[in-house]
Amino acid sequence: MARPVEYDLEKVLDNAMEIFWKKGYEGVSMAELVLHTGLNRRTMYSLFKDKEGVFHDALDHYYSKIGARQLTILKNNPGKKGIEQFFQYFSFHDKFKGCLFSNTMREKEFMNEETYNIPKEYFDVVRLGMEKSLEQASMDGDFHGDARSMALTIITMIHGFHVYGKYNNSKEDGEAIIKNVLSMIR
Repeated sequence: MARPVEYDLEKVLDNAMEIFWKKGYEGVSMAELVLHTGLNRRTMYSLFKDKEGVFHDALDHYYSKIGARQLTILKNNPGKKGIEQFFQYFSFHDKFKGCLFSNTMREKEFMNEETYNIPKEYFDVVRLGMEKSLEQASMDGDFHGDARSMALTIITMIHGFHVYGKYNNSKEDGEAIIKNVLSMIR
């Protein structure tokens, strides 16, 4: 008789996501994944094939758990209001890890294209959502610039925000940065 499954896949992916978030793709070994997920090596390879398989699924999990919330905010709140609400979750604190997707973007050469495309697609959708919100803000009279250029600038600032917050966790500095980004939308 086969043994019953003794793991919670969501918890396994949460734990894998956390260690990748903290150490990056290249900085995590399979031994660490086994330790942090609570799976044995055989089950780990059976479920995910290899480290890249775990990473791919952890990125998908991050997308559905965290990224989708941000995209929903942009989609459901057109105009400047949606952009302001998008940034309400951006805050520095003493355990700030940045964004798993922003962190992943710098490790492109270590993973296959399919895995890399998960965060790339996310930021493409965010950029398009920002652009659409800026076009609406323009129609509302709240923005008078080029929507595409400003969306590209905001995406660049998002990446920078996530890097900067890893070594400066001042909540006040984070708030000042976001306030300044939002003030550019005029």
